Amino acid sequence: MAPKPEATPEVEAPLDEPIPSLRTLAAPVPATASALSTLAAPTITFTDVSSRVGSASYTHFTKEIAWLAQSGVTRGWLLDNGKREFRPTASVARDAMAAFLYRYAGQPAHYAPSRSPFLDISSRTAFYREITWASESGISTGWKVSGGHDYRSQSAITREAMAAFLYRFAGSPKVTLPSRSPFRDVPTSSQFYKQIVWLAQTGVSTGWRTDRGAEFRPDESISREAMAAFLYRLDRAGIGYSPAGTVGPLLRHSTLYVYGASTLNVRSGPSTGNAVVTRLSSGTAVTPTGKVSSGGWIEIVVDGARVWASGHYLAGGDGAAVSRIKATYSNGVIPTSHLCALSWDKAELLLCSAAADLERLNSTFKSRYGRNIPINDAYRTYDEQVAARVVHGNLAAIPGTSNHGWAAAIDIAGASLPGGYDGAAYQWLLQQLTGYNWKLPTWARPGGSKPEPWHFEYTG
Repeated sequence: MAPKPEATPEVEAPLDEPIPSLRTLAAPVPATASALSTLAAPTITFTDVSSRVGSASYTHFTKEIAWLAQSGVTRGWLLDNGKREFRPTASVARDAMAAFLYRYAGQPAHYAPSRSPFLDISSRTAFYREITWASESGISTGWKVSGGHDYRSQSAITREAMAAFLYRFAGSPKVTLPSRSPFRDVPTSSQFYKQIVWLAQTGVSTGWRTDRGAEFRPDESISREAMAAFLYRLDRAGIGYSPAGTVGPLLRHSTLYVYGASTLNVRSGPSTGNAVVTRLSSGTAVTPTGKVSSGGWIEIVVDGARVWASGHYLAGGDGAAVSRIKATYSNGVIPTSHLCALSWDKAELLLCSAAADLERLNSTFKSRYGRNIPINDAYRTYDEQVAARVVHGNLAAIPGTSNHGWAAAIDIAGASLPGGYDGAAYQWLLQQLTGYNWKLPTWARPGGSKPEPWHFEYTG
């Protein structure tokens, strides 16, 4: 009897054109499908993707491919006739795998090195930025060879290597390893046993059911449609980019904007004691290198030079997590299974990446001030937004429009901070927010249209 493919199959090939930042997309971009009840209306269709059984372009993963396109991870290949192909059964190469993960992570801050960490690629190699990000993040170490390491960018990625990439992408979480493998073709002695078990335990891969038991087929290459399914399931499981050992800032934006100031002084170092080298006007886009000082200053690149600016006057636009949730669910009706609770206040829920970034910020805050960041409110259901509007009037957003309804906002209890809103603890928080992908909105700042010093919003 032929093996039965897994209920929802799973990799990636080089793309024909660069993908813009999610912040530059004018609209969501899913593929065509007959029933995408949870996704916004598509603006990209792929001629080789169909949900109609019997069609030459039928795929079981129409929904997942649509989600992948809508998330800004891929636009496929643009043909001479103006139409697009996804090429669902094509294998994913290792360079494209790095590109998929970089975009899925939201294109985090990364300044590609002038010298390649791999012998077989250079700064002119396609996806150099994405590959060096994967290397710097510990997602891929490549192959050790005489004189250094190779990446082998054009090689098709195998299923076991894909498991390793995704496991490291998620931060190499702890795994309870069973004494007996869940897959008949993956022995417990396998180099990637832990990573494959983790993939199975999270529900990202079920493998193939056969008469002899479940198979993972570790040496097989991954198809693009299968990779769409893998990333879709990661997202539904609330698993995002969280590199191991990251306890401080993790800037999830490759572009920041001058925010909350008409003119921003840019300095030679991370403090006001350093010389001003230039000034930037409100709304100017800048490229961060990923470095954030202990004081919350952010290193940026201006005219090719590395300089510093105060994090309080920089902010990112809606990043990957916020963009995906807005494209997938309605405000205030997000399943709680898609959200994560704060470790120090289990009643408060947020997008999982928002919670992870806030956990990092809170850890630093607690080590400095001996207490947790006091949270009054986080995710609000639609009904809770209606109730808040009744109680607080115009101080509360119109139900269905609040960032609380996207699980991307918190209200802090300023009275519980040392010194309240005038104290050093609050001022420290304001300076640190951008490095952890949060911000105090312009309208909520002193002099804003509706000052709310307690209200922070997530941008990651």
